[in-house]
Amino acid sequence: MLLNWLGLLLVLFGPVVFFAAAIHILQQTTQRRLAERFGWKSILWSGWLGTPIHELSHVIMCLVFRHRIDAVSLFDPDPDSGRLGFVRHSWRAGNWYEELGNVFIGMAPLIGGSAALLVLLWIFYPGAFSSPAETPISSATLAPAISSLTEIFGAVSSVCAHLLQWRNLTTIKFWVFIYLVLCVGSHMAPSWSDYRGTGRGAILFFGLLMVILLIASLFIADSAGIQIAMLSLLSPLFALFAITILLCLIAAIITRLVLGCFPKRFDVR
Repeated sequence: MLLNWLGLLLVLFGPVVFFAAAIHILQQTTQRRLAERFGWKSILWSGWLGTPIHELSHVIMCLVFRHRIDAVSLFDPDPDSGRLGFVRHSWRAGNWYEELGNVFIGMAPLIGGSAALLVLLWIFYPGAFSSPAETPISSATLAPAISSLTEIFGAVSSVCAHLLQWRNLTTIKFWVFIYLVLCVGSHMAPSWSDYRGTGRGAILFFGLLMVILLIASLFIADSAGIQIAMLSLLSPLFALFAITILLCLIAAIITRLVLGCFPKRFDVR
């Protein structure tokens, strides 16, 4: 039974951890390549859009969890610290709801950035946006886990098929879309200060979760059934994560190919 509940934790957090790590790697790699060729100011070419979305995501979650917003700067580049923007917020120590909010406030740019990329996909390629919902999945004949994975793979494949067509590569619209995806995707990963800010809230979050799982294990024997239900419920979110990684990966690959034409001029550490 304990293993089954640990499996539920893996279902809940495994994809989120993978998503955060993948976005962070793609962001750091792209920003480093830009800085090596054009200097620190090259990050501003994407930061003008990505940073405000990043910071506004924090602001929205601050409001949801009743944090006091002390100061906000949506875009204020500082070459000395490398900071592009900030949100300063405060909360009442000991208030469990506000303490818990630090987890969601810190991770908010991942959701805000994903939502922004989905909006861009809808604006530029509505066919690609709607295609995942129209992809038929024969879930009745598949195990629930396989069905969810099939749904996610189908969504990603459909978006990829719509975007990566030769006729798209020859249009200005495609390159504007890729540029905007780069702007958002290269600034949507939480910063290290964001991660540090989740400290106490993360402890509270996992503590509450473990208590809930312990109580549930005493009264609900069908933990496998709950895993199936949670997987089905979270499949659309995981599909959004997968599409976000796909868009950021396409933008990163194209950026790498384009930047390969330029020599490295700056030492970035």
